[in-house]
Amino acid sequence: MDGCKSFTIASHHGFYDYPLPPQAPFHVRISLKGVSAQEEIERLAARAPFVLLSQVHGARVISADRALLYPEKDQADGLLIAPGDATCGLRYGDCAPVVILSLGEAPWILALHSGFKGTLKNICASGMALARERFGSAAPQDLYAWVGPCISGTCYSRRREDPSTAEALKVFVARAVRVAGDYALIDLKRQIAEQLREQRVPDEHIFLESQCTCCQTELFYSHRRSTRESDPRMLLTIQTERPQKSECT
Repeated sequence: MDGCKSFTIASHHGFYDYPLPPQAPFHVRISLKGVSAQEEIERLAARAPFVLLSQVHGARVISADRALLYPEKDQADGLLIAPGDATCGLRYGDCAPVVILSLGEAPWILALHSGFKGTLKNICASGMALARERFGSAAPQDLYAWVGPCISGTCYSRRREDPSTAEALKVFVARAVRVAGDYALIDLKRQIAEQLREQRVPDEHIFLESQCTCCQTELFYSHRRSTRESDPRMLLTIQTERPQKSECT
């Protein structure tokens, strides 16, 4: 899509492990249909310190080493994580899980919850600003990004009369919106990809998941396709590996 690469999630015992470069000191996993996100949260939190956010569809990103530990939660929609930080988690329905990795001298990873409102507020830019503040500017060749499973541009419609939709029609790139009568179809993946380019992530290092959460309900949980009685979520987790001490004296 527009020069970006694609990847396709498939379930392995209810989970998918992201194909990060082998030198990355992180492990990124997303739970899929059939896995209880809450049970997975409790399991991880019982083993080691765990960070889980109270997600509010905003653009606030915080450092994992300054975040509250579960069961307490900060109100934010993104985490900046460095090697040695606690295991972190974010929950998703049809919003896009965005992961941005830097493999510079001081590696870091961003985990972002970018639904319509977060994308409109450009949470990618907020996360990258925090990363630059803490670690300095990353070289483009060291940056990688994955836009995970979310609702597609053919399924996600919003009323044109909604003020937020009207704003999106002004600021989103043309290929990320399509007007159909009283509705606008929003392609979050295309808009997020454009925001990643603005942050100097090369096209060949941007990976877009190829499926739609709203269509592929046998694989994904979808907020739009859920009921009031059952509104489950998928859980994205980021675990870090502490850097090995150098054997050099």
